Amino acid sequence: MQTSQLVDHFFRTEYGKAVSHLTSKFGASHLELAEDSVQEALIKAMQTWPYAQIPDNPTGWIFRVAKNKMIDQLRRNQKTNNQEVPELAEEMNEDLSLESINDDMIRMMFACCHPSLSQEYQIILTLKILGGLSIREISSSLLKKEETVAKAYTRAKKKFKKDEIKLLLPPAHEIENRLDMVLKIIYLLFNEGYKSAEGENLIREELCEDAIRLNQVLLQSEICNTPAANALIALMYFHTSRFSARTDQEGNPISLEDQDRSKWDQELIQLGLTSLNHASEEGAINEYLIQAAISATHCRAETFEDTDWENILALYDLQLQITPSPIVELNRVVALEKVHGSLLGVKEIERLETTQFFDEYYLFYAIKSEMLHKLGNNDEAIQALHKAIDLTKNEKEKSYLRMKFSKIK
Repeated sequence: MQTSQLVDHFFRTEYGKAVSHLTSKFGASHLELAEDSVQEALIKAMQTWPYAQIPDNPTGWIFRVAKNKMIDQLRRNQKTNNQEVPELAEEMNEDLSLESINDDMIRMMFACCHPSLSQEYQIILTLKILGGLSIREISSSLLKKEETVAKAYTRAKKKFKKDEIKLLLPPAHEIENRLDMVLKIIYLLFNEGYKSAEGENLIREELCEDAIRLNQVLLQSEICNTPAANALIALMYFHTSRFSARTDQEGNPISLEDQDRSKWDQELIQLGLTSLNHASEEGAINEYLIQAAISATHCRAETFEDTDWENILALYDLQLQITPSPIVELNRVVALEKVHGSLLGVKEIERLETTQFFDEYYLFYAIKSEMLHKLGNNDEAIQALHKAIDLTKNEKEKSYLRMKFSKIK
């Protein structure tokens, strides 16, 4: 792995952990300084590692350099403004164990989900800091404009600092109140890893693994071991079980219909089914439970033709009652077309198009193109496919969509 790729890997996997750890030790008022220190450490790694031996423990190296940079800056501020360096003596000798970092990540997530912040601020702040996602990736995940997300992120950080939000686990009743948002953020992190919005790779497995690990940490706590948390980890287990079948050797996507199901990880599927059973025991229905049930239906089908699309359609109908959204409606159209045919599917697609919600969403036009092609409307199918390609930021997804031209023509 080239040095630039290695540093990029550590930015993706360690950035959020490092920022969380430094901020938890030095206080929320130093959030921006923690970000700057970690970024400077990564830049220094890129500058020095090509000309020297890469450290045996690259993660520890980045954490130490970031910590020292932050301490140096705090000392300079202390001399200039007579400020006290918070917890300096303790931090100088601390052992940065993986366990403490995981705890810091959870504390930071609950802190970022503070009720004084709007839900939009909570999501954007956490995805940017902990997930290390770019503004473009977050905007794609939330289906918002990049400029809107960038402004919201700046405002969120200012309010985070102004309100002096403490990086402590809140009381039990507050944990319960914030847990739903924490789970939503874990879900969005996983989704970005499952299908990356930009870059060269379709799947970012390390991001998915981080999301699963965070959920597992929550499940170890009695107060956080809820049906929703169990349903979410079931959903992630089901999705992860198909990783090895989702792409070819070059990393190009393979559709669900064409996947080699013998490559699906049966152990992960069983873990998913066990977690789904735990989630179902209390009879509480939530959006993750429904999505996990849909994914379980796919996992149980021995072939694509065996898929119980009527059950999937019924589950999407239920999800629309519980958590109605344009994305759920779009997903439902796929099942609707399988059950009732492409003509009805296209009618639903055209109805959704009038809402203008999907104007910048490539997958909408990819689905529209496929359904139009099945009806023999190839000119319109090609037009929709062109729009899908133009809106796609991920290079592997672009290549996959371009291949569809040959099937239509």
